[in-house]
Amino acid sequence: MYRRELLGPGSVDKISYASSVMDDAEIFRYVIITLMVHVNELERVGVLRSDEAGRIRDALRDIWRGGYEPTRLTSYEDVHEYVEAELIRRLGSIGGWVGLGRSRNDHVATAIRLRLRDYLLDLVKTLIELRRTLLNKAIETADQLIIGSTHKQPAQVTTLGHYLLALDELTADFLSTLIHAYEVVDKSPLGTGPLAGVITPIDRVREAGELGFNGVVNNSIYATGSRYFALQTMSLVVSYLVEVGRFINNLEAWLMPQLNYVMADPSHLATSSIMPHKHNPATLEVFRARIGEAVGHLVAFYSIERPVEVGYQLDLQESTRHVWAVMRIAIEGLSILRDFIEGIRVNNDRVNEDISRYPITTAEYAEKVSISSHKPFRDVYNEVARSIRSGNMKSVMLNPLDVLSGKGNIGSPNPAQVRNEAMRRLSDAETISNWLLNNELKVKNVLRVLED
Repeated sequence: MYRRELLGPGSVDKISYASSVMDDAEIFRYVIITLMVHVNELERVGVLRSDEAGRIRDALRDIWRGGYEPTRLTSYEDVHEYVEAELIRRLGSIGGWVGLGRSRNDHVATAIRLRLRDYLLDLVKTLIELRRTLLNKAIETADQLIIGSTHKQPAQVTTLGHYLLALDELTADFLSTLIHAYEVVDKSPLGTGPLAGVITPIDRVREAGELGFNGVVNNSIYATGSRYFALQTMSLVVSYLVEVGRFINNLEAWLMPQLNYVMADPSHLATSSIMPHKHNPATLEVFRARIGEAVGHLVAFYSIERPVEVGYQLDLQESTRHVWAVMRIAIEGLSILRDFIEGIRVNNDRVNEDISRYPITTAEYAEKVSISSHKPFRDVYNEVARSIRSGNMKSVMLNPLDVLSGKGNIGSPNPAQVRNEAMRRLSDAETISNWLLNNELKVKNVLRVLED
């Protein structure tokens, strides 16, 4: 439709090659919503008569109800062309009013922000649920021993609850930065046109408010041609997932029969087609692999955007699918991880067996002797090392629970401290729950424009 008068009809194969209609399935609803709000604004400023605006709104709702079948739309450049062409087919030339005062460039940026905003709220909800599970499980396992490792070697005694608090603190930090990213996403580019604004006297702030945005992207070049809001979000999500992947490595190691420190719910396990004894941690392995995919999607986005000038080019169209892929990987995978953690149990017998084999309290023993006898720590350290080397390990080993209960510094695995910290964080997490509820309500109000 757009190219006909200047370039002629073109060839379907080339249009299909450059078309984004398949990827636009993610934003179809938001494209319709944005057009509805834009039609409302054209009516308010007196460009459209009320009867014309009403007919366009009704047709847009009908198009929405009819659904979106991208496999049948590959002769269109994108969802924007399809919707406008469908309006003209249904209403005649009146449907062409929707092209006034907006461009596909500001329209798609608006739709992407609306869709990403929804994904972010879903992710925040997933993270709140993950935190609740982590913290409740930390309370439950605050005194259940685990041999912590560094360099893949037995290092110090700690507890599963202490490990879970580490993952929770990471998640809390991520949530705080994600909420800031939401504030960057939650701004409207609508009304900025293709690059340098439009003449139609649109009230951009009013449109932004109707779409539930917290404000507008001010500069028209930045509004239409930048994808920083998406890149920032992706970078944060992938950085967090990489750290979560490291925790998955710990879980997988603890599940190995050679260690057998923890036991998982069988629903997360698979077995071999030929070795009937296997207990493979299937869900963890798939999530870890998909975290690797998320890293790839982020690198792809960087690679696509890096050579593009400031302003819109179709390269940006090709980057958007990577955003959705990362968000889906995060939400689905973290939901699986939450369920895994909820069902995990410590194999106390195996842990205690290895505690008796490895001198994992020697650091604390050396500290204790250094303080009580007023000997320089390094001298005591060397004495302990010589004892271990001579095979006299038991003389430098302490009771693990006594070691833990004797640690009073902030952040230690002291079971009482772990429980108190977990309960405090559960209370703090409710603040984010309230933030989520308020923003979900705003989004629901926006979706009502699709109703009669």
